[in-house]
Amino acid sequence: MNVVYFDHAMPAQAVEPPFASGEAGVVWIESTGDVVTAPRVPIPPNSLHALHGHGVVRQLNALDPLIGPVGGGSEAVIAPAKAEQALRIFYEADRMTYGARHDLLVRAPGEHDLVEYRIVIDNREYQRTLSRLQYMTSTAARMGQGIVLRV
Repeated sequence: MNVVYFDHAMPAQAVEPPFASGEAGVVWIESTGDVVTAPRVPIPPNSLHALHGHGVVRQLNALDPLIGPVGGGSEAVIAPAKAEQALRIFYEADRMTYGARHDLLVRAPGEHDLVEYRIVIDNREYQRTLSRLQYMTSTAARMGQGIVLRV
């Protein structure tokens, strides 16, 4: 079996599956009834796979997204009423970033593919992304907006 690790030096546009990136933003309904989304936070592969590997995606799904699920690679929407809970999840996730090395499985070998894909999490980059997610989510909670995630 071969093991392939994510190359953190790889340019974002060169990232290929099973490694992936995502984004997060806010969502609201205009007085006209139009749904508006504003992506604000890019989620690089390192952070996206850390969100999955540390169970953050599972916790966000427990908030019962309006559109989802979170983590399927498509957009998921967390209701404005749940933004505060999402914020707490992002703050709690930050505790996983200190003092440990996280070597996470991205994709196990398949029946016909004998390659295992892994990533060693760059904690500093993950902390920066979590900080951006915390700010975005805090702002959404204050403004009565929902959260849109593609992870």
